[in-house]
Amino acid sequence: MRDSDTPKSEVRSVTLPSGRRVEISYLDGEAVSLADQGLEIVEIEANLQESVDQLLSCGQCGCDTVQPVEWDGYGPRHWKIELRCPNCEARCTTIVEDDVAELCDRAHQRGADELELTLTKLTEENAQRDIERLRHALEMNHLLPEDF
Repeated sequence: MRDSDTPKSEVRSVTLPSGRRVEISYLDGEAVSLADQGLEIVEIEANLQESVDQLLSCGQCGCDTVQPVEWDGYGPRHWKIELRCPNCEARCTTIVEDDVAELCDRAHQRGADELELTLTKLTEENAQRDIERLRHALEMNHLLPEDF
């Protein structure tokens, strides 16, 4: 192979807001898509999602909200994750590739966002109910100065 046929690669290191450093490899200055490599993207995504679904489901009780307790890098492209089921307290440790770990992290972030939204809605509803009760008590003269 001639030098002009040899692809040139470049590695750039990026620090994410979380503090994690990631190395990005560029081949001839362009990203190479999976489709260009003859791989079916939909099939790859389905396999990744299936792996994530397996991680998030408890093998003992079937609960689908298994949570990571600890994440540690395991080699250049893998993560060692300790998982805990909040329902039955079962624990396990597994090693997954970066792609699966990233999707798992996104799924947990979506869950956390949903919980935060639910908490915000409940807090607002409770505050509205408290305000309504206070308004009603004031209108009916149920509150006296000595109540404060």
